[in-house]
Amino acid sequence: MRGGHPQTIVTDIDTGLKDAIERELPNTNHAVFMWHVVSKLGSWFSQALGSHYDEFRAGFEMLCRAGTVDEFEQQWDLLISRFGLVPDRHAALLYSCRATWSPCCVRQHFLAQTMTPEFSMSIDSFLKRIVAEPTCMQALLEEVSVAASLAKQIPQRVPYPTMKTCMPMEDHARAVLTPYAFSVLQNEMVLSLQYAVAEMANGPYILHHFKKMEGECCVFWNLENEEIHCSCKEFEHSGILCRHSLRVLAVKNCFHIPEQYFLVRWRQESSLVTEENQNGMGIGDDCVQTFQSLTETLLTESMVSKDRFDYTNQELSALIDRVRNIEPANTCITHDC
Repeated sequence: MRGGHPQTIVTDIDTGLKDAIERELPNTNHAVFMWHVVSKLGSWFSQALGSHYDEFRAGFEMLCRAGTVDEFEQQWDLLISRFGLVPDRHAALLYSCRATWSPCCVRQHFLAQTMTPEFSMSIDSFLKRIVAEPTCMQALLEEVSVAASLAKQIPQRVPYPTMKTCMPMEDHARAVLTPYAFSVLQNEMVLSLQYAVAEMANGPYILHHFKKMEGECCVFWNLENEEIHCSCKEFEHSGILCRHSLRVLAVKNCFHIPEQYFLVRWRQESSLVTEENQNGMGIGDDCVQTFQSLTETLLTESMVSKDRFDYTNQELSALIDRVRNIEPANTCITHDC
């Protein structure tokens, strides 16, 4: 940390850690893994609530979708009163630590995808590979250091996801981002197509899902400085542009994502991905796209009539049998071989 303090520390829910961080690192943000909070709900409340636990769990999930602190406070009071948990010590613990785990508060901090279930599972898998039994902190840190050094010496070969849209921004992002960061951004791009955009007279854009499954988001786009900001604060939280911002960029005919929205931590030059995987689309990707195009055309043509469908079905079945009988060659068309 070069003599400074960490920007954010992520821990399990623990009052001792909370007090220690507040005392020793007053300028550091403290966040608690949401998956750890959720994992505790059953052991804390299922016995007390009995058959009403599932209702409580559903109410808690709604609470976590509160957009503001005021909404959270209001929904918390209603939830705790409804299930008679006002005197419960675990409910009191959750409330006392609410600023560290409630999404409406945590989203104010930059956490770079560390709060996602995928991250927690990858960390768990990593630790299980290097630590076979309970050990002291010093030994654990030494093992982690050795594993990290090996990872740098032997770069991982991670394949890129295939292209899912025809958006030039997707192609641009693929040339810049690591496979993981690209997959996250790509998912946001796909979901962005489900949002309607309304441009307001004074500049901002209002977006809402076509099924109105969530509240509206407000996006500000400054063409001159190529700056974009969304009320959901996903970029500030994870370092990946949100679906709302991507939707506005597409509507404004932006074919490239502004460079400042490709953080250094997510770029190929900062990763341990091998050079082979960093170069554009591979042969395997080309084959996938070729077959996708062929199958789409085949499906369209075969659905014109029953005769066409029966003929196509018969010929494809025979073709599959012939392909299966071809002996595999020594070469492979994918990156992973």
